[in-house]
Amino acid sequence: MIDWERRPDGIVVLTLDDPAQSTNTMNAAYSAAMSSTVERLVAERDAVTGVIVTSGKDSFLVGMDLGEFTTSAAGEPGGDRPFAHLMYELAATVKAQFRRLETLGRPVVAALNGTALGGGLELGLACHRRIAVDRPDAVFGLPEVTLGLLPGGGGVTRVVRLLGLQEALLQVLLQGQRLRPAKAVEVGVVDELVGTAAELIPRAVEWILANPGAAQPWDRSGYRMPGGRPTDRAMAMLLPAFPANLRKQLKGAPYPAPHHIMCAAVEGAAVDVDTALRIEGRWFADLVGTPIQRNLTQAFFFDLQRLNKGGSRPAEVPASPPVARVGVVGAGMMGAGIAVACAKRGADVVLMDVSAEAAARGAAGHERIRP
Repeated sequence: MIDWERRPDGIVVLTLDDPAQSTNTMNAAYSAAMSSTVERLVAERDAVTGVIVTSGKDSFLVGMDLGEFTTSAAGEPGGDRPFAHLMYELAATVKAQFRRLETLGRPVVAALNGTALGGGLELGLACHRRIAVDRPDAVFGLPEVTLGLLPGGGGVTRVVRLLGLQEALLQVLLQGQRLRPAKAVEVGVVDELVGTAAELIPRAVEWILANPGAAQPWDRSGYRMPGGRPTDRAMAMLLPAFPANLRKQLKGAPYPAPHHIMCAAVEGAAVDVDTALRIEGRWFADLVGTPIQRNLTQAFFFDLQRLNKGGSRPAEVPASPPVARVGVVGAGMMGAGIAVACAKRGADVVLMDVSAEAAARGAAGHERIRP
């Protein structure tokens, strides 16, 4: 599951590569492999110059194996221990692995060769540097809120300390945005981009050799949280608006995940990082296994995957061929937007309006759109 390669310069390259799946997920095999890997890093620390975490797949790590997670959730009524306790311990195990990695005393770089979502980005956040390939198909983010969950592997705690409370909640956590590479750098969850996959490991090695004393900002003396802690006067004046704005956005809908994320973020920001991780774990355990969480995960992950693969199409009906040409009538804001969306997916687009000038304005800058 995790390949170990020690380079002559003492840098260990860890390559995530699940032999049983086409993508890397945080399943039982991953957890066992990461545990033994971290133990080995600690044991051989004196011979290690730095660590690079990368992937042998087309993507980096796409988060929790929700199939395995759902199977364990289904067994809630059975066992001797409450389900929430089991989920708390599961999250605590992942966070303990990440915490040992980021406090190893050696620079650790996440070499993100592709998409990193959920637990994948949480692993990246536990590294001292995140370097990604600037691929048009790569996305980065913590989308757990869209599935009725919260990032339980330290994502809430680390993003808040990295970006500050307000930016973390709005830019990453409460809407579960999936960020393209340039946007991820702009927001701050990725540090830098390289043009090709071939540049990734050399750049990671270069950074490690230039930063032998790397540590997380929150583990350094004198760290101050961007925007201030909840007890700071400026932040304390803003805090009452947070829940009010959240209620307005949810329009009274019973979605506990955004509420739990906000609670974990605000409460965790007032204490040290290790206490914040425990707080995050308790809010995570309170959320998982609830009917709302299960229904959202079923609808927006399993059911949506099935539909995207044609699951609702009758067996006797063949799949439609890809759309090659699209006509759009009206070159205003909406029509031009539809034309651009179709063009980005490879279709040739004919855009019509009441005048050639209006159609040309809507088609401006897109070679696959013909006014």
